[in-house]
Parts: sequence; C-alpha cells; structure tokens
Amino acid sequence: MLETILFLKPWRCFKEDEGIDFRPGVNLIVGDQGTGKSSLFQAIQVKGMKKPRSWNLPMKDSIPAAIVAKGIPIFAFDFESDNYRTKSWFDDDIGFHVTSMHKSHGQMVMAMIDAWLRVDKPFLVLVDEPDMALSIRSCHKLVRAFQHVADVGGQVIATAHNPVIIAGFPEVYSLEHRRWMPSGEFIESQGSNGGV
Repeated sequence: MLETILFLKPWRCFKEDEGIDFRPGVNLIVGDQGTGKSSLFQAIQVKGMKKPRSWNLPMKDSIPAAIVAKGIPIFAFDFESDNYRTKSWFDDDIGFHVTSMHKSHGQMVMAMIDAWLRVDKPFLVLVDEPDMALSIRSCHKLVRAFQHVADVGGQVIATAHNPVIIAGFPEVYSLEHRRWMPSGEFIESQGSNGGV
C-alpha cells in the first residue's frame, strides 16, 4: 500500500516538502483542472512503480519526490493515455489491443471494473480519471468496485471529477484545498458561484 508521497523540491503544482498521507481503502483525489491530479498520478508512477512498456512518461527520475509504500500487487492504468484505442502501436498482447479498438472508452473501463470486482485478495488500484466518459449508472458501479477493493483489504488511489463518484465516499483529498475534506463540502465548493 502507498502510505506517503513527499515532494522534496518544488515540482509543477507542488511545493517543497508538500506531501500527502494516503489512507487504507479508497483515496479519491479531486480538484479542478490544473490543480495537480495528473501530475500527482505521474509522480507516483515514476517514483514508486515498475513501468510497463506502455508508459512513456517525461521527466522520469527527475521528479523530486519520495514515496513510502508496502508491497501488494498493483493495477495502474491511465484511462486517457493508456487506453489502447488512443494508441497507434501494438506490443505483445495483440488480442487485447485488437479487441479494445472495437469497444468504446466506457466499455473498456467497465471491463476493468468487472475484473476488479472478481478479485478477492488485497491489491492497489492506481487510476487517473476513470470516470471519464462514464454514464451515471457506470459511475455508481465504479463506486461499488472501489469499495470492493477496500473491502478485500486493498487500496484505491484515484483522481475523479464526477460528483456521483465524489459523493460515493465520505471524504476526499482536495488538491484545491490541500487537505482531506467531506465530499459534500468539496462538491458545494464547486458550485456555480465559481468555487473557492
């Protein structure tokens, strides 16, 4: 499980010595565009994980961050950049690639959610904006899948924008406010008055 990420120097949206302490269970990272959600996701990938071939991330080891983690199996996927429908190349898993090109983005996400729901051992799910292009019904299923991962002793670290998903958990980590806060309070802060 991922316990902490600490930025040792200023990097993108993060200040020197700024960090996040992650919790067991579901860690939903929220905030408006430009608050650092995807940058945080990238830093965790680069600093804390062995990168699959499909990850071609810039700045690699130059990200000034350190993480503390305890080993459990990891499932990491960036639903924007790692979705094979958006790629123009193939690697060894040709069957998966060909199949994925004939499914919608939402169908790809739902296939992964169904896989998570079948796992009965602890694992870490690390996903960036899995709610992108999902229907309301599918967002409710994603909430159930995240809760299932937590129920089997795993951990979820995910970024999200959809209020259905945000409201599905009592607290979220807001990168706008730089703190854990009740999900209802965060949703209210995003109202039509321009937020905070």
